[in-house]
Amino acid sequence: MSHRTIASALGWLLLTGSVLAAAQAPSPTVTATPGPATPRPQTPPRDGAVRPNATGTGRIRGRVVAAETGAPLPRAHVRVSGNQPGLQAIANTDADGRYEFQSMPAATYMISVSRTGYVTLQFGQQRAFEPGKPLTVGEGEVVEKIDFALPRGGVVTGRVVDQFGEPQPGVRIQAQRYVYQPGGVRRLVMDGSSGTGGSPVTDDLGQFRVYGLMPGSYILSATPTFVQVAVMPGPATSIAASNADGDDGNITTYYPGAASPDEAQAVTIGVGQETAVSFALLSARLSRVSGSVRTSQGNPPGRVLVSLRTQAGSGMSTMGAMTLPDGSFSFNNVAPGEHFIDVRPGPNTSGITTIPGAPTAPEEFASVPFTATGQDISGLVITTGLGATISGRMIFEGSSPPPAAMPYRVSVTPSEPSSPSMGPVAQDNGVVDRSGYFQIRGAIGKVLFRLSTVNAPMPPGWYFKSVMLNGVDITDTPYDAKPSTNVTGLEVTLSDRQTMFSGAVVNFQGEVVKNFLVVIFPATVREDVVPTRFTRIARPNPQGRFDVRGLPPGDYVAAAVEFLEQGSEWNPAFQQQIKPRGKLIRLTDGETTSLDLTLVQ
Repeated sequence: MSHRTIASALGWLLLTGSVLAAAQAPSPTVTATPGPATPRPQTPPRDGAVRPNATGTGRIRGRVVAAETGAPLPRAHVRVSGNQPGLQAIANTDADGRYEFQSMPAATYMISVSRTGYVTLQFGQQRAFEPGKPLTVGEGEVVEKIDFALPRGGVVTGRVVDQFGEPQPGVRIQAQRYVYQPGGVRRLVMDGSSGTGGSPVTDDLGQFRVYGLMPGSYILSATPTFVQVAVMPGPATSIAASNADGDDGNITTYYPGAASPDEAQAVTIGVGQETAVSFALLSARLSRVSGSVRTSQGNPPGRVLVSLRTQAGSGMSTMGAMTLPDGSFSFNNVAPGEHFIDVRPGPNTSGITTIPGAPTAPEEFASVPFTATGQDISGLVITTGLGATISGRMIFEGSSPPPAAMPYRVSVTPSEPSSPSMGPVAQDNGVVDRSGYFQIRGAIGKVLFRLSTVNAPMPPGWYFKSVMLNGVDITDTPYDAKPSTNVTGLEVTLSDRQTMFSGAVVNFQGEVVKNFLVVIFPATVREDVVPTRFTRIARPNPQGRFDVRGLPPGDYVAAAVEFLEQGSEWNPAFQQQIKPRGKLIRLTDGETTSLDLTLVQ
């Protein structure tokens, strides 16, 4: 097996519950002479089945083998994603485990490999849940020996029964893990390395098998099929006559038998380890929820999309369908807990013929919270309305001329993950016109304004600086968008006076190291500020140095670490632990700060 292999068999050892890497990430061999792949006696590598939109002269070659045996893995899926829109391609390995991408434009790529039953790995990944490393390909360069050794994935098997011990077929099983997300929110997410590609269901014996899991700890849940809220449109009066106390039924249950993920017991899986667990579904009184939708004028809206959205612990599930023409709807089997009913216009419900290039007419929508307690809720009337319309202009600030015209968009995002932020999004919503003006329609709730480009990278040297509303800086402070209001005076600034923080990393012996991650987070944050823009991770460039551009001016803590699990930079406990061992830096608008860091052990 090549010493350049990303994760060797020895690199995936289970030690006190942690996956350790015994080898460094590979250093790809790069040659500057483009040309066909080197002839081999076996079947030639297969080029990407899906090519990028743009073409170039670069190539990426490698081989995928099994970590345990070193045997080639045919039919493994290799995916590359570039740092520019449209630069994506997929290839399958041949009988010898080899793959090749041809005609690749000069760019920076992320590469991942997956195969059924094995852990999905990214280029440069040496430990479980560690983010991969980017690979830079120059014009005409042939990047070789990008090899992967895939470990066998962990497996969880088991059986699901009801409270009477009867097997439960058709129950959806999910293996999720807690991850810190931007802003320090801890949420359950699906394991992206799982070879199942989704959520398996139990068979007629109530048995299940979740495979391809990365080593780690998981929260296991079982959801009966009918609990995936079925929307059954029908007259509200026909539902109101049902049992006022609801019906008993099985609900989503977390191993070993909890109604909430906060009360669940984690299942720990090692490399290639198979673990068996079994548990019984909990039973609860289920509700029927029915009602009708009315517009702000008091009229039925016709057929619109009504969804029931459930915030269960740290997870989220949604199910919905169209109402009847009179606006009536009903939901069956609603489990106890906090829910939302969201109303959004469906396709072609307005009856208005649109003119190509003309702004799309605003649509009414609604989002209503409610609590299910096991009793039926009937006669619910949901009134839709328009969100806020927010107008403003984009400003270029700096000493250099504004960049060439490109499609910019000002958008809104919810400041809280469970909150709605937008009604129906039209294609032209928030797009900046040639005069620098934009209009956002349908905003609602507490939102943040963000600037992006449409299918293009941000112009070099420029960064999103600020959002001002009538002289007040609201860049990182949630703005409460009220329904049916008109707001003017929003100013979004793009500046070329970006901050830059650069340096090198050394170990305690003073030796320069080139395998590290630099974590940067704010030294202090006001309670009313969402800290998303203030936290970054930086990797070394080919010269072994790092640089971070475009952070808002302010005081920060910077620390260099060898390994960082996905999302840990947002973990408040991690920040407090590493803060005394990091270095304080002050970033000033338009200035470059250089500071070498010592690797934290």
